Amino acid sequence: MKTVKTILMMTCLLLLPITAYAEDNEEELKAIEITATRTSIEEENPASALTIITQEEIRQKQHLQVKDVLREQVGIGVVNVGPLGGTSTVFMRGAGSQSSLVMIDGVQVKSNTVGSFDFSNLQMDNIERIEILRGPQSTLWGADAVGGVINIVTKRGRGKPTHTLAFEGGSFATFKETLSSSGALGKFDYSASASRTDSEGFSAFNENLGGTEDDGYQNTTFSSRMGYNFLSDGRVELIGRYTKARSEFDGLNMAFVLSDSPNNILRDETFYFALPIEKSITPWWDAKVNTNFNYDDLNIIDSTLGNSKILNRTYTVDFQNNLSLGKYASAVLGFEHQVTHGYNSSNNIALENRSQGYYLQGRLNWNDRVLLNAGFRQDDNSRFDDQFTYKVEGAYQLKSWGTLLRAAYATGFRVPSVNEVLFPFFGNPNIQPEESKNWEVGFEQKLFEDRVILGSNYFHTDFDNLIVFDFATFIAQNIGSSTSKGIEAFARIKILDNLDLTANYTWNQAQDDSDSSLLPRRPRHTFSASLHHNWSNKFDSLVTVNHRTKMTSGTGVVGERTIVRAALSYQLNKNWKVTARGENLFDEEYEESFQFGGQGISGYAGFVYSFN
Repeated sequence: MKTVKTILMMTCLLLLPITAYAEDNEEELKAIEITATRTSIEEENPASALTIITQEEIRQKQHLQVKDVLREQVGIGVVNVGPLGGTSTVFMRGAGSQSSLVMIDGVQVKSNTVGSFDFSNLQMDNIERIEILRGPQSTLWGADAVGGVINIVTKRGRGKPTHTLAFEGGSFATFKETLSSSGALGKFDYSASASRTDSEGFSAFNENLGGTEDDGYQNTTFSSRMGYNFLSDGRVELIGRYTKARSEFDGLNMAFVLSDSPNNILRDETFYFALPIEKSITPWWDAKVNTNFNYDDLNIIDSTLGNSKILNRTYTVDFQNNLSLGKYASAVLGFEHQVTHGYNSSNNIALENRSQGYYLQGRLNWNDRVLLNAGFRQDDNSRFDDQFTYKVEGAYQLKSWGTLLRAAYATGFRVPSVNEVLFPFFGNPNIQPEESKNWEVGFEQKLFEDRVILGSNYFHTDFDNLIVFDFATFIAQNIGSSTSKGIEAFARIKILDNLDLTANYTWNQAQDDSDSSLLPRRPRHTFSASLHHNWSNKFDSLVTVNHRTKMTSGTGVVGERTIVRAALSYQLNKNWKVTARGENLFDEEYEESFQFGGQGISGYAGFVYSFN
């Protein structure tokens, strides 16, 4: 390990002084902020396996929640339980739901007790883009970024202030009202939204198995982002999001069998804020400090298993430095201090963890043809052994052919959650952090003047001490060794100037190496395709097909399913737009999780009114 550390440190440090070829140290490159390197790189030439969902794509899809957008992306599986408000978790590249890091505006938002982030209450309100980094990202992002990172960025106010009122209603007595406003006033800019969602829902317990009682849902969300530019190149922001949700759920009876539970209620109140401040210190040195806090208060009323009150708090300070080292080289280095608390008053368990992370990554970009990133990170942890992670990735672009070739090798780790260590009859005080090693190769090919873009990645990940729930003992345990390998493929085809096709396919073989059994909730095959048409910038239509094969879930197996949906919108004039969408148009009966029902055919319609 000392040899590996030495090699990685030397590689990164060698990238830093490559400035002899720089002709103009103050040359500004056209770039946007992409979190693959925590600094600015060009979107069209990344070495990382990266997907960006833009604001325009979000508008076209008309999804109510973030989980529904993620379900259509390459390399990602989403499992939700029942109707709106049902627990929703994400699996990336065969890693567990606790092994994918979710960030919103630079804030880590996972539950410290459970270890994963529940997407069930995350609405699409005020979101500008979603960045998905596949593969281990612990080098820059620390613990839990084993499968990858989902980074969600809210809107920044631009231009003349604009205000919007939106309404949607439809099946299951579902209604959503949204009020938003954004814009810029001199050096000050803002973006804010408030929404309310109500739904009577349907039975979380599969109606074909006897479920009859509807499980309702309410959600109130406030989101805001305010920024102020100072001293020509300085910026300070205050970012926050508050959600209060109430959902009814079906749980286990005394025989540990799922059944209708009319008196089970879950109340969740979450809040986060971030105060990032950035300023150029010199022409080649940009500094950024992000202080943030995440709070989650969960109250569970369970008529069978008893009530629970769970509190999660995360405090983080991150000091990041972006260094421009001439025309070809740059680096990012920094320090992160984080304190996490998890507390379950009903079971009288609590745990605090303190960690410090030190990271460095060097980047070499030679004429947008050769791109090399190499970095390492040291994490000191108050509960477990210290961790050293590293990543090396490179890409070569043949511009005349429109070809991009890439390869990467990276390590990652995840610290066990509070429940996995202490929860009664489930926790295991001897459990160890899971570690991973991943290698991958891929390509991207542009054809016919970029009207056709094809790409594919092959990845292979070896897990040591993968943490799983053992259904035989009902205790969290480490699997000695497991493997996840697969192929990610995508196509972007511009058929006509106003007609385009997007397709994503993932093959994933995630298994326990001791007996070659497949890991739960990891289907072998997933596929999604969307056909989008726009007519005269007024009428917009989108049809999506989403398919996955069967998979194990809990103590059973859920069958394969294919879901078809459509989204339509028509711009009546500069102020008014009407919208409509249909879900599960062929009314397929399916389960996403064992014995939990899926949403049947449903329709929704609404309007958007914008004014200055």
